Amino acid sequence: MRTRKWWEKPLRFISGFPYKDKVKDPAEIVRIKRSLGFNAEHISLPEDSDFFRRYLEEARKADFRVLVYFNVHAHPPSFAEEHPDWIQRRPDGSMINNLYGFRVGPCVNSPYREWAFNHIRKVVGSFDVDGVFLDGPCYYPGACYCEHCREKFRVRYGEDLPKWESWGDPSWAKFLEFRYDSIAEFLRDSRRALEEVNPEAIIYMNASGLWPAWPNARDNRRLSKHQHLLGAEGGFVFYTRPSDVPYWKAGATAKMLETQSGGIPTVIFIAGDHKPWDKYPLAENEVRVLIADTVANGANPWYSIQGNVEAAAEMMRFLEEHEDYYEGTVSAAKVGLVWSSKTADFYGSEVPEIDFLPPGSKVSRAEVLRNFSDAFSGFYEALLRSHIPFDVIDDLTLREGVPEKYHVVVLPNIACISDKEAVNLKRFAEDGGNVVATFETSLYNEYGIKREDYALGEEFGVRFAGKVLGPFKWDYVALKKPHPLLEGIEPDDIPAPTFGAASYLTENVEAVATFRERAPGRYVDLQPLSKHPAVTVKKLGEGVFTYMAGAFDAGYWTYRLKEYRLLLSNAVRLKGEADFVELRGAPQTLEVTVRRRGDAFVMHFVNFTGEMSRPFENIIPVSGLEVKLHGVTSVREVRALRLDRRLPFTITKEGVAFTVPRIDVYEVVAVE
Repeated sequence: MRTRKWWEKPLRFISGFPYKDKVKDPAEIVRIKRSLGFNAEHISLPEDSDFFRRYLEEARKADFRVLVYFNVHAHPPSFAEEHPDWIQRRPDGSMINNLYGFRVGPCVNSPYREWAFNHIRKVVGSFDVDGVFLDGPCYYPGACYCEHCREKFRVRYGEDLPKWESWGDPSWAKFLEFRYDSIAEFLRDSRRALEEVNPEAIIYMNASGLWPAWPNARDNRRLSKHQHLLGAEGGFVFYTRPSDVPYWKAGATAKMLETQSGGIPTVIFIAGDHKPWDKYPLAENEVRVLIADTVANGANPWYSIQGNVEAAAEMMRFLEEHEDYYEGTVSAAKVGLVWSSKTADFYGSEVPEIDFLPPGSKVSRAEVLRNFSDAFSGFYEALLRSHIPFDVIDDLTLREGVPEKYHVVVLPNIACISDKEAVNLKRFAEDGGNVVATFETSLYNEYGIKREDYALGEEFGVRFAGKVLGPFKWDYVALKKPHPLLEGIEPDDIPAPTFGAASYLTENVEAVATFRERAPGRYVDLQPLSKHPAVTVKKLGEGVFTYMAGAFDAGYWTYRLKEYRLLLSNAVRLKGEADFVELRGAPQTLEVTVRRRGDAFVMHFVNFTGEMSRPFENIIPVSGLEVKLHGVTSVREVRALRLDRRLPFTITKEGVAFTVPRIDVYEVVAVE
C-alpha cells in the first residue's frame, strides 16, 4: 500500500494566533498552536524574514505544516494606481473597485499572472514552507471586459465578448466557459511555478461552495485537477438573519467537495467570526457544530481564530486523539442527491451573500418559480431529518455513469440535463436503481435551452403539457391510497406545492397523487380532480422512477409540512436500499453519516437540536439513542469515542444493534 503523504492525512488548519500580542518567541508560538490541537496553518508572510526562518525551523521540529497565504483576489486601491491595466473591467470600462467596500480585483489574463507566479517562486525559493494557499482568484459580476480578456476571447472563439448576462446567447455560454477556463489555467500555471522551485510543496485555492459558480467562475471539477487540496468557505456564517442559513451548510459543502475533488483531500473553511462582523466571535456551540459537521462528512477543518479558542481547541484535540478514525475513510451512503452546476448556472438559483461578491451585487437568477437552490435545500433537509445517510453528487457523476455504490439517485428539480445524462439515468434504473425526480427535471438541456418535452418523459410516464401550474395559494393534491409512497401520511388531500409542471399520463404508469383544479378562493369545498398528475411511479427494468410534477422539495423548504417530508423520504426508501441505518429516540435534528475505514464503520452523529433559534447558544442532549446498522453481522467491538467507552451490542440476522447513552454536540461510534 502506498504511504500517504502528509497532506493526505487528517489536517487541522489554524489561521491567526490568539496570543500574538503576548507571545513573540517562535518556538512558543508553534508549541501553543500544537497544544490547541492544530497541525497546519495558513500564515501571511511576515515582514521579518529572519524571524520567519526561525519559526519554520520550530514548525518543522513539531511536525507543524506551514502554508503561506497569498491574496490573489483583492488588492488595495494603490495597486490599481500602479497597474491600471491589471484590474478587471466592467463592460463600460470601469474598474472592479468595490471589493470589501474599496479593494480592486486583478485579472488573471493580464500581466498580473506573471507578477503572481514570480511572487510564488520567490516565497517557496526563499523559505522552507510546505506550500502556498491562494485566496482566489476569481472573477466578479460584470467582469471581465479588459483588453486582455477581449483579445484572448477573440483569439479562442473568433468573436467579440457578448453582452453581460445575455442568457440564451451561445456566445454567453462560451463566455462562461472562458471565465471558468481562465481561472483554472491561472491555478495550473501557479502550480507549475511552485513546482519549478520546490516539487514537494503543495498549493490550493479558495474554491466554490454550494452555490452557483458562474458569478465568480470557480468550477471545482476543473480546479481539482491542478491542486493538492480542494477547499471552500462552507463554514462562513451568517451574513444575514441566522435562521435563514442552513445549519447543515458546512456538511453539505463537504459532501459536494468530496464528489468534485477527484480523490484529493478536502477542506472546509470555518470563520470564527459572526459575519458580517469580523471581530465579533461566533457562539461556542456554532463553532463546535461547524467543525463536527465538517469532519462527519469527510473534510478537514480550517478554523480562523476570532475568539472562542477553547471551543475550537476542544474539538481539534479530540480529532487529534482519534486521528485514525478520520484517515482514509469513504462514505458508505447509498443515496446520491444531485447538485447540478448546470442547473444552478443556466436555469436559476439563489446566490447567497459570500465574501467574494461586492456589496450590492445583483447576480441571483432565482425566481419564485425557478429556484433550484430551494428544491435542493428542501430535499437535503428532508433526507437529513429522516435520518437517511446520503452523498451530494453532481452533473459529471451522471454524465460518466452513476457509480455502483448508489442504489438511489435524487434529482431535485434538475432542470438542465444532457441527453447523455438522461440515457445514463435510464440505464441506472433498468439495472435496478431507484430514481426520484421533481418539477421541471430534464425539461431543459445542459445550457438551459427549453425542450418541448422532458428528456426523461418516457421514464416518468408523462408528457409535458406545455405550461406550469400555479402559483397555488389554497389548493390541494389528492392522494390515491394505499401506496408505499404515502406511508405515514394521514390526510387524503394535502396542500399543493406552490408550483407544478402540467403533465399528461402516458401508458404503464401509476398516478399516486393528482392536482385538484384551482379553487376560486379560501373557504370553499375541495375542487374536482384535474387531468394533471402530481406524483407518478413507473417501473423500468429492475428499477423504478418516481416523478413528482409538484415542487414538493421546494415546498418543504418553504413550509416544512410533515406530509412533504414523508413523501420525499418515502420515495427514496421505496425499494428499501436506503434504510441501512435505523434510529429510535432521535430528534429530526440529529444528523447521521456513515463512513467506512477498511472493514470498520464509523458513524457520526451531529446534534443540531438547539432552542429553536440561531446562533446556537445551547444544544439539547440526546439520551438513549437506539441504533441499528443493517447488513453488519460480524462485529468485534462498538466504541463511542467522545464518551470513551465500549457499548454493549447485539447481533441479529438484520445487523448490529446498540444504544448510545448520550450525545451532546457530537459523537462518533466506531463499529469494528
